[in-house]
Amino acid sequence: MSNDSDSTPVPSGEGPLSAGSDRAEAVPPPGEPRAAPGAVTLRAWVAEAASGLLDIRFRREVTLTLLPLAYLLGLVFACAVPIALTVALWQLSAVLGVLAALVGVPLGLTIAAAVRLMLEFLVNAARLAGRVEHIGDLADDLFQVLSDVAEPVNQLSEDVRAVQFWRFRRGSRK
Repeated sequence: MSNDSDSTPVPSGEGPLSAGSDRAEAVPPPGEPRAAPGAVTLRAWVAEAASGLLDIRFRREVTLTLLPLAYLLGLVFACAVPIALTVALWQLSAVLGVLAALVGVPLGLTIAAAVRLMLEFLVNAARLAGRVEHIGDLADDLFQVLSDVAEPVNQLSEDVRAVQFWRFRRGSRK
């Protein structure tokens, strides 16, 4: 008798999680093959990136979604430039090829570091923009609350001025 956790029915009200597991793994419906966790996340990332790239009106921000792809392309560029430079100079002269190979490693590392720094700057700029937008929303909410309070305070101020209880009658002493 096999004890297969895929055939266990999921009670209503609970998410499709595997029973007796510390990790929250999604269990596919019966009859569908179980996908590897990496494949599911890769598929979701590709779908999100594709939908972001097809958004021609720029209503969605896909900066953080496309960041891994940009970083991988930057690393490929950082490896390809020194290799291409070394091969090209090797065809001219063996001495130049050896020199290019020696210079290629620091050049590749420098390019990779520059790509990483630019992308981290982009991430921090995106986070800062999100925080500035949040602060702007808070300022709008604060302005609305202060506007709601200003009207009763103005009315109260007019009522207090109308009372004039702090003025003494000078004419009664005569």
